[in-house]
Amino acid sequence: MSRRIRVLLTFALAISLGGLGLAVAQSGDGGDGAEDAAGEEAGMDVQRRANLTPEQQREEARQIVERGNNVSRQVASMLDEARQERDIIRVTCLNDKLTQINANLRTATTRAEALDDAVEAQDSPRRNHEFTVLTVIAQKIQTLEREAQQCIGEDIFETGATTVETEIDDDDPVDPDELPDVPPVPVPILPPPVSPTS
Repeated sequence: MSRRIRVLLTFALAISLGGLGLAVAQSGDGGDGAEDAAGEEAGMDVQRRANLTPEQQREEARQIVERGNNVSRQVASMLDEARQERDIIRVTCLNDKLTQINANLRTATTRAEALDDAVEAQDSPRRNHEFTVLTVIAQKIQTLEREAQQCIGEDIFETGATTVETEIDDDDPVDPDELPDVPPVPVPILPPPVSPTS
C-alpha cells in the first residue's frame, strides 16, 4: 500500500478516535441524560473493542469484509437497475459510490490478511493497528452505502406532459387569418468568372 494511503488512513483514524474521545469527554460536562448516555455508550464501545481477543478481532474483521461484499453486491444491483432504466444521473452517482466501496473493500481485505499475519506473529501493536484501520474502513463503507441509497434519478427532474398555448393580442393590427403575401426574395445572379484563356 502506498505511503499516501497509509497517511490518509492514519489521519482518518485519528479524527475518528478524536471524535469518540470528544463525545466521551462531553458526556461529563453537565449535558442532558441522552448526551451522557451516548457518550458512555461510545466510551464502552471503544473499551469493548480494546478488550477484544485476537480471535475476536479476526472474527470481526471477517464480518467487516463480508458486510463490505454485501454492500458492494447491493449497490451493483442498484446500478444495473438504473442502467436498465437508462437513468444516466443515477447511473453516474451509483457508479461513483460503487467504485469507492470496492476500493475500500479491497483495502479491508488486505488489512484483514495483515491482521491475520499479526495474530499469527503475536504482534499485538500491529494487530491492534490493523484492527483500528479496519474499523474506520467499515464506517466509510457504511457511509457510502447510505449515500448510494440517496442517489436520485432523472425522474426528479421530469416535468411531465407540457402544452404550448399562443395568445394573440386583440389590439394587434395584423389579422392572423389574413396574412399579407410576401414577395419572393430576389436571388442575385453572379456571372461566371472570366476565363484565363480569353
